[in-house]
Amino acid sequence: MGFYINPKPAISTPLSPPPTVDTTTINEDNTKNSLEEDLVSNPNDVDTTANEAVSENNTKNALEEELLSNSNDVDILRNLLENHIKNRELVDALSILNKLIELESNEIEWCFLKSHLYVHNGELELAKLGFREVISKDPYHVEAYRGLVVVAGSEVDSLEEMKEIEKEVEEGIKMCEEENRKDEMRDFKLLLAQIWVIEGKYEDALKFYHELVDEEPSDFRPYLCQGMIYTMLKKNDEAEKYFEKYRGLVPRENPNARFEFMMAT
Repeated sequence: MGFYINPKPAISTPLSPPPTVDTTTINEDNTKNSLEEDLVSNPNDVDTTANEAVSENNTKNALEEELLSNSNDVDILRNLLENHIKNRELVDALSILNKLIELESNEIEWCFLKSHLYVHNGELELAKLGFREVISKDPYHVEAYRGLVVVAGSEVDSLEEMKEIEKEVEEGIKMCEEENRKDEMRDFKLLLAQIWVIEGKYEDALKFYHELVDEEPSDFRPYLCQGMIYTMLKKNDEAEKYFEKYRGLVPRENPNARFEFMMAT
């Protein structure tokens, strides 16, 4: 989530929610009990976990103390937000985000991140409203559309809603084509293919990914997504060919690589 805490660079890929998320705030008693159990089973090990927990707690306490005297300091709020998200303290994270939105009302990435936290909390209607608000401010914000896809995929009987989003994505492709916004158009196309995968249109998606590879062979994303489809089709040998191409193209230092993999999953 640190990828989002510095919102000034372009944010290209959201953190898709894992199948299950523990939204319970991690408290000191649970941490203490866990450390004591580790110590019983590994009495001779250097307790680096304990040191990390203490350091993290000290950092959090220091940030909260700074915030008392600098309640409108965006940098402090951003760091505290990162700390809360890292510890799955989502209620506290949402509170900080509300403050950041109040201070930086034009920074739509705060609203975008808030909507993803709502997804993690299972508050899907609030998440949809948030993603829609982002799109109203920036109709080229592809990841907000992806957020809507995530929400629709989490709901029962969401076929009609997914179809509506599919139409909007297709309109986004046309809009980008008319205005020669090639990067956004490619992202919209990748999202459209993902929707087809969700709908079970594997052959259509694979054909589309092949076209995207032809357009830009150096983009690792279509290879990754093709590998995931072949994995779902239990064609593991074929999948490995595309994963190998993906691994050969994605830069190790690319911060998006991990998120792209999670997105495809």
